[in-house]
Amino acid sequence: MAPHVPREVEELLGRSRTLTLATCSLEGAWAATFTYVSEGSEIYFWTRPGSRTTSQLDENSNAAFAIDEYSEDWRQTKGLQGRGQVSVVLGETIAWVAELFGRKYPELRPGSTSAVVFFHIRPRTLQFIDNSRGVDEGSDFGADYRRQSVLDVPAIEG
Repeated sequence: MAPHVPREVEELLGRSRTLTLATCSLEGAWAATFTYVSEGSEIYFWTRPGSRTTSQLDENSNAAFAIDEYSEDWRQTKGLQGRGQVSVVLGETIAWVAELFGRKYPELRPGSTSAVVFFHIRPRTLQFIDNSRGVDEGSDFGADYRRQSVLDVPAIEG
């Protein structure tokens, strides 16, 4: 069962269309941008089996990600930053995730899912950024983004 997050976080996940995923292995760090779907706080994306992201995740399933809504007026910026465990989607869940993609991105060409790998991100931490609630413009350069921790699940020791 997915941990509960505020409705505004689920809404942002539902309407935003891309996430940037950062992975790390012995080869080094890597970041890539993906389309994604979500169910509650759970996030799903796909990539090709031979991609750098796939090989990075084979070596280390921990990842960080960011989802943002760009605004010309930075005081209206919203987004999420998080960390979590990434796993391959298997079995009947593949069809369910593919259906979620079809609903969110009806312009995608339907076809066989055998040429891609679907991944599931189970967030452990999520920070919600919502500058529409006001920002601290302070005296330093720039401003502090309004950030709220909305999920903090401790790692399970095994």
